[in-house]
Amino acid sequence: MKGKFLFIVGLAIGYVFGTRAGRKRYEQIKSAAQNIWESEPVQWSVKQAQDAVGDVAEEAITAAKRVIHQVTGDKPVAKKEPAKKAPVKKPVAPRPAAEPVAKTAPKPSAK
Repeated sequence: MKGKFLFIVGLAIGYVFGTRAGRKRYEQIKSAAQNIWESEPVQWSVKQAQDAVGDVAEEAITAAKRVIHQVTGDKPVAKKEPAKKAPVKKPVAPRPAAEPVAKTAPKPSAK
């Protein structure tokens, strides 16, 4: 919920900047933000954060697998290939109606 709220606030701020300042000011703000993002200290911090998250995620997955195997007593299972889905049949277009066949009267049954 907090993320949605912040997103909406960001949209509102962007709208206000865009309508009041115009395109020229928008380009100035965009350029400044891009320069900050591409700066060496910021990119170093981004790299450190990505590495930390990656290491923690891998450790958490390994620990979870270990616990699952201890609880279930199963050996680790090799990865299975995802099940193949049955091919989807394309809908067949209805055929044009043939000319109606003349119906004949039913033959009287012989008794």
